[in-house]
Amino acid sequence: MTGVGGPSLLAVRDLYLDYAGAVALGGVDLDVLPGEAVALVGANGAGKSSLLAAVAGLHRPVRGSIVFDGHEVGRLAPHRIIPLGIALVPEGRRLFPHLSVRRNLLLGAYHRRSRAEQEEQLDVVFDLFPFLKERLRQRAGTLSGGEQQMVALARALLGRPRLLMLDELSLGVAPMVVSRMFEVLARIRDSGMTILLVEQKLQLAMEFASRAYILQTGRVVLSGSTAELLASEDVRRAYLGV
Repeated sequence: MTGVGGPSLLAVRDLYLDYAGAVALGGVDLDVLPGEAVALVGANGAGKSSLLAAVAGLHRPVRGSIVFDGHEVGRLAPHRIIPLGIALVPEGRRLFPHLSVRRNLLLGAYHRRSRAEQEEQLDVVFDLFPFLKERLRQRAGTLSGGEQQMVALARALLGRPRLLMLDELSLGVAPMVVSRMFEVLARIRDSGMTILLVEQKLQLAMEFASRAYILQTGRVVLSGSTAELLASEDVRRAYLGV
C-alpha cells in the first residue's frame, strides 16, 4: 500500500496463525503507513492480540508474510525484530516486579550499547512521565497498576521504536490514568511515531487513530478511516457495540 505517508512501513499479507490447531488468524491483510495511528478493533477472541504477537515474533505464522520496512520478519525471533524498530507493550505489562523501575526501563534499551544513548532516552521518557525520575530505585511491583502501565510504555519507548504496538493499554487502569496515558500517546503520535493499537475502549481507540481494521474470528471484515466507520450506523451497530 502506498499513500500520503509513502510505502507501508508494515505490510501483512495473507497471514494465517494457529494455536494448538485452532485458527487464530485466517488470511489477514493489513497495512500501516509511516507516521499514522491505526486501531485494531473487534470482540474478544477476534485475533487482535494474536496479530500483534505475530508481528513481534512471539508466534510464528503458518503462512503469509509480515514485511517491516522492506524486511520479512515473519520468521524472525523477537530479539532480531526489536533492533529493526518494532516495540510491543503487551497486555498485562509484563514487568519484572522485583527489579527496580530503572532496571525495568533499561531492558527496553538493551540493544543500545551506548550508555550515553540510554541516558539520553531516559531523559526523553522523563519528559513524558516526570514521576518516573523519582521512582527509579523503587521496585516495579510496588507501583500502582496505572504507574506500572506507564513504566511498560516508557520501557518500549526507550528502544526508540519506529513502530509502537500497544495491546490493551487501558486494561485494569483507572479512567483518570487512562486519560493521562492517552494524552502522552497523542504527543508521541503527533511527533510522527507510527502506532498500531489494540484497545478495549472502542470510542477512545477510534478517536485516537486515523484508520481502523475490524477483525472478526481471525479475519478482517472491514477497514477504513475511523471517521467513516464511526459515521456508519450499520458498522456501529454490528461491530462497535454502539
